[in-house]
Amino acid sequence: MARRIGIFCDSYRPENKAVAVRLYHLAEAFARHDYAVTVVTATRFTEPSPVRVRRIVTIAPSNLQSNIVRLLSEVIMGMEFFVRILFSRYHIVLLSSPPFLSMAFGAFACKLRGIPYVFDVRDEYPEVYFTAGLLSPTSIIGRILLSIERAIYNNALLVTSVTQGICTRIGKKSMKATVKLVRNGYDGQKFFPASDLYPNFTVVFHGNMGRFQDPDLILKLASKAHEEKRNIEFLIIGWGNNDILLSEQALPNVRYLGMVHYDAIPDAIAHAHLGISFRTDDLISRNAFPVKLYEYIGVGVPALITPRSEAGEFFESKQIGYQFNPDEWQEIYSKIVYLADHPDDLSKLRKNILEERKAFSRTEISDDLVRTVTSLLDNRRNS
Repeated sequence: MARRIGIFCDSYRPENKAVAVRLYHLAEAFARHDYAVTVVTATRFTEPSPVRVRRIVTIAPSNLQSNIVRLLSEVIMGMEFFVRILFSRYHIVLLSSPPFLSMAFGAFACKLRGIPYVFDVRDEYPEVYFTAGLLSPTSIIGRILLSIERAIYNNALLVTSVTQGICTRIGKKSMKATVKLVRNGYDGQKFFPASDLYPNFTVVFHGNMGRFQDPDLILKLASKAHEEKRNIEFLIIGWGNNDILLSEQALPNVRYLGMVHYDAIPDAIAHAHLGISFRTDDLISRNAFPVKLYEYIGVGVPALITPRSEAGEFFESKQIGYQFNPDEWQEIYSKIVYLADHPDDLSKLRKNILEERKAFSRTEISDDLVRTVTSLLDNRRNS
């Protein structure tokens, strides 16, 4: 009999959020390995798929909501997840965090039922609350959340995360946890290098424009290029609670598209000369490896990254991009101008990407995770 897995998440395909794309490929991989997969999500419209998708009644938390409303949304969603897991017949559950509080309810239900679970950490909560200044780690609530986090890790069959930095920090918080790096990667069926690039030298950003993004830096660079009358254009795809400056700007060399369908993103970014991932300089960003960077690899586009981070070090070590601190905007601008004026150097970066890109296909990454989970379940059953 096929093992039954429930994947609990706030977002699923065809939404173009990072979590939706990540979990779509994980679900497909479990299905390929003969698991009976059910995805439980708040997404209202889903694509045809070999996995079963169940839509929950509650609405997903959003970064457009106030902190209080988002907190309540997470709790309400978590209560529904709790009930659904408590009365389920899954052999294993995968919980994708954030929303952290929602998944904490899910982990508690798994503990009560004795269902093994995988806890997938995309952003490190409650550390995000502390970094954003919403809570102090020494406050009563902060200490409670840290205790909940540690209990979740201690009781999980497996804890996964998207960067080595977060995996290392999880390992320090819980000596009992089995932790595995599961990178995001790119969709090998959608992201391919383009044969031609945009006529003008184009710098592209795509993805969520949330709290830890730096739209000011993008506009500062675009303004400087416009002032110097350079044929450098900035293409911005994405939306979030930090996109007001981009949506209201009027620079002629900035094209702001807002949110577009996920299927349109690969072609839009593949013709760009450079990709950018500009984030604020904090612990969360230094440990981050944004999905957009893998997708730049998928289409063969070198990237400029802030702040100096695990992702930036990776790109520099592979000679496929450069990293800076956010206040080094003049150095960033100089690098853009240099690459625009030296196409041969840009071609070398692109050549290096083509040699590396296959290893970061989501299919290979997802299949590896399924093999690990299956082995852990087999060992648990035989012990």
